[in-house]
Amino acid sequence: MSDMLNETNTTSNAATEIQHTNRAHARLNASSSHRWMMCPPSVRLSEQFEDKPSTYAEEGTFCHELCELKLRRYLGDMTAEAVEAQYAEHRDSEFYSDETESVTDEYVAFCIETIEAVRSSCPDPLIMVEHRLDYSEYVPEGFGTGDLVIVADGIIKVIDFKSGRGVRVDANRNSQLMLYALGALLEFDPLYDIHHVRMTIVQPRLNNLSSCEMEVDELLRWAETEVRPKAMLAYEGKGEFCAGEWCRFCKARYTCRKRSEYHMRLAERDFKQPDLLSDEEIADILPVAESLNSWVQDLMAYATQEAVDGKHWPGYKLVAGRTVRKYTSEAEVIKAATEAGYTDIYKTTLLGVGDLEKRLGRKKFSEVLGRYVVKPQGAPTLVPETDPRKPYSDAAGG
Repeated sequence: MSDMLNETNTTSNAATEIQHTNRAHARLNASSSHRWMMCPPSVRLSEQFEDKPSTYAEEGTFCHELCELKLRRYLGDMTAEAVEAQYAEHRDSEFYSDETESVTDEYVAFCIETIEAVRSSCPDPLIMVEHRLDYSEYVPEGFGTGDLVIVADGIIKVIDFKSGRGVRVDANRNSQLMLYALGALLEFDPLYDIHHVRMTIVQPRLNNLSSCEMEVDELLRWAETEVRPKAMLAYEGKGEFCAGEWCRFCKARYTCRKRSEYHMRLAERDFKQPDLLSDEEIADILPVAESLNSWVQDLMAYATQEAVDGKHWPGYKLVAGRTVRKYTSEAEVIKAATEAGYTDIYKTTLLGVGDLEKRLGRKKFSEVLGRYVVKPQGAPTLVPETDPRKPYSDAAGG
């Protein structure tokens, strides 16, 4: 077994370039598994739409590349010269900043802590960065790429980096992480007699560190009873359309009829009698209010782009949006105002907390200015009971 492990580690350590942006994506990829398991036919439906990466996705890819570079440097997978060459390229990116350094440092620090803890109890763990994981035994052509996968005696640890600040991602029964764990199990169980998996999401921008553990028997039962049948439906374009929060990143979300029906159900209610909505009706509306707003915004964005491309929507027209006045040249304005005798034309203010933290970096900001920063209690906000935040009264008391 030692020879096999050394060969595997040698192959892993041979990587000298960051290839995150070039990795292929499976049709039934792990990152979109929540959607295709809930709405199997959405996979084939989405294939008729062009894939247009957003700025957020591009920035997320950049952060993942930086994470990979730092981990490979720590593991000794790359020479000092190769590391510096890669860093030079990343420093030239529009996404490079003190903040991206800080959030990726936080992820890497957690990974290193985990690796060292595993090494203290297992002399020869298998540590893989950006490793391809094949779970096609249960999902047709299914594979994904794990940010960090650690295989030790009896256990698999999957750690996934999330760069976003918009939506908190929970590791509890997270299908993406479970598929990664499944792929690792299928590949390495013969060597390590694995019986337990631990999956963790590190989302620094939301101070989110979420973990989930399960036994291998439970993972395999989930793969057999839930994943396999849904994957077959999705691959063949069969099954029932089902709308929900998983529509967020579906390429067909703009014009999907099922999503439209899901939200238009509210319009089918008879709100005329009585004149006021009942508490029960309001309670029915609240859970879909955010989704309804998102759907309307998606429709407007789609219709606007179609209009820009030449489509005419009956009853609508394109107009120029509101803008604010701006200087054509600040240097010329300063010169003209000064020559006219006006010198009181500057304003000096302290950078906001977020901007100053970006300037200094999260660690240095905390060291130098942390004691001067407070976070006031936020205004009361109504959210579902499943939200992980403490109830308002408890938070206020803390």
